[in-house]
Amino acid sequence: MDGTSARTADEALPGVAVVVVDPDGDGRRAVRGLLAQTVRPVSITLVTAAGPTAGGTRSPGPAVPFDDPAVPPVRVVRCARGDLGPVCVDAARNAGAPYVAVLRGDDEALPHWLWHLARAARDGGGDGTGPVGLVQCGALRLRDDGLVDGFALPPASPRARPSPSDLLEGAYAVRRELLDADGGTAPWVALPMPLVRRRSGGAGDPAAVLAPGTRVARRTRLARHGYRPPAARPRNGSTPRLVSVVVPVRNGARTLAAQLTALARQTGAVAYEVLVVDNGSTDTTREVAERARAELPDLRIVDASDRAGESCARNRGIAAARGDFVAFCDADDVADTGWLAAMAQAAKEADLVGGGLETSVLSPGRVDEQPLPMDAQTDFLPFARGANCGAWKDVLTALGGWDERYRGGGEDMDLSWRAQLCGYLVRYADDARMHYRLRDGLPALARQKWNYGRSGAQLYAAYRRAGFERRDGRVVVRNWCWLLLHVPDLVRSPVLRRRWVRYGARLAGFLAGSVRQGVRYL
Repeated sequence: MDGTSARTADEALPGVAVVVVDPDGDGRRAVRGLLAQTVRPVSITLVTAAGPTAGGTRSPGPAVPFDDPAVPPVRVVRCARGDLGPVCVDAARNAGAPYVAVLRGDDEALPHWLWHLARAARDGGGDGTGPVGLVQCGALRLRDDGLVDGFALPPASPRARPSPSDLLEGAYAVRRELLDADGGTAPWVALPMPLVRRRSGGAGDPAAVLAPGTRVARRTRLARHGYRPPAARPRNGSTPRLVSVVVPVRNGARTLAAQLTALARQTGAVAYEVLVVDNGSTDTTREVAERARAELPDLRIVDASDRAGESCARNRGIAAARGDFVAFCDADDVADTGWLAAMAQAAKEADLVGGGLETSVLSPGRVDEQPLPMDAQTDFLPFARGANCGAWKDVLTALGGWDERYRGGGEDMDLSWRAQLCGYLVRYADDARMHYRLRDGLPALARQKWNYGRSGAQLYAAYRRAGFERRDGRVVVRNWCWLLLHVPDLVRSPVLRRRWVRYGARLAGFLAGSVRQGVRYL
């Protein structure tokens, strides 16, 4: 869809007003996110507590129009703390828009939150059952430092009506006229997308935030409807001003020099810096990085020795990055000379970019272990591998960075899938090549595949509500039968032994991860 068509389609979206419930604050975080929406709210009403007063609700000031840039377009309603719920419902009644969305005071809506709510409200009842009555979405959970701590999505199974816990898991919008309806049926759409950022222990009275939604759910029979969110739009076509290349490393002195030399020989007019993030090395990694300054004058060494893990190291790199686009590669691989130029070119149209991995140079003779390119993946959603990917820094910040709970694998799938569920565009740049090194020794290979298997169960536990399905039971049985039948491969040849270890360690990881996560992912 071109820009003109997209604008025309957006003009036909129903208007959405927003009510922010922040008993003890000014809703600053929520309002800041609302003013950055790609589809502007019709109005913003802040409901806050003024302490117990004899008069109850205080009269709000007039709504401020959006065409007055000098004054924040926020209408403030102050009331006694015990009146927050009824006042929230009244604010929704008087919002002056077909739909009203409700946020907690410390929620930060992603820029396309209202666009997705409005699209679902318009298209979710397309089978002729009438206008959508309720639209739900999920929420990203953030730690106090702004890094991701998971996410919550609406339940995937149909119910007669949403429960209060369903509404609390994310954010929602209701059709305003249903607040005072008496009976009738309306479609109910649950978006499998975390579209608001929420810090743990956030502000807001749960009962007050739920009041408009529970009122509609009590008065209207809500029928769950399936709905497929629209594809993410391409980025605005701008070129990165500066690319920050983040190289996490732990005891990588043997291979780091080759990667830094390759980064120093990048071609194309791309301004970049290199950040070597030391994740607690005890060898001469830092000395190797220091020597590379002769070829890379903009190289910096970032300390991340206090906590082990690639995700932690990458997050430290993001925090230290001066560039508006951040690219990631590993210390034991070697970037192609045109890698950065290809990444920067792809970044013009995408929020997150994945490049290609090629094993023939660093691990010749192992074609069967060549990682699948993004456009050939058959997983739940395509994903960019952590050894060769990049994203705009504002997108990484909005997503909460890399999830540090994934250890040894799965963190790249999580980042790519989370980005797509949050409405960002992930694309593959085949010409952004990285020469990839496979594990040589069997113990290292087994440990890697074991971790991949464990993370598979972790990903299933996190993404099953979004549509990530476990493997068919017949496939599971065939895989385990194959493993048992091929036990003799362990002594037949090194090639067959390596293949058996790869498959066996991964299946064992599935089993261990299932036990750890309390799910069945075999």
